[in-house]
Amino acid sequence: MSLLLSELNSAYFKYEPVTVVNTNLLKFVEFKLMVETHLIEQPSIHTIAEKLALSTNSLYRLVKEYSGTSPKDFFTNRLMIEAQRKLRYSNLSVKEVAYELGFNDPDYFSRLFKKCTGKSVSAFLARQDSSRS
Repeated sequence: MSLLLSELNSAYFKYEPVTVVNTNLLKFVEFKLMVETHLIEQPSIHTIAEKLALSTNSLYRLVKEYSGTSPKDFFTNRLMIEAQRKLRYSNLSVKEVAYELGFNDPDYFSRLFKKCTGKSVSAFLARQDSSRS
């Protein structure tokens, strides 16, 4: 019986290192890391593509494949998640949050926030205050 278990064990649980590498997935992970690392600087998609040694078209296809969105929308969505986090958990004003996230124009930040989240900043903050009560 133990011989049979030994045979089954060696047949089914052989450890062989996997050497297949999905280069597209690796590039997407690099893209995500670059977004996180340079979020506040808001580099252009062209700059990101260059740093990843990709054309902007290749970067677009890659990000679209793994996230379902364009690189610019991916970046903007991540920026808005960070904006919501800062608005929710800090005592910073809307202007301060806008400047901290690399926006030169707080009004533009507010318009983009509403476009992306479907709520104005004041409505978002009011909802946060009512949920704390």
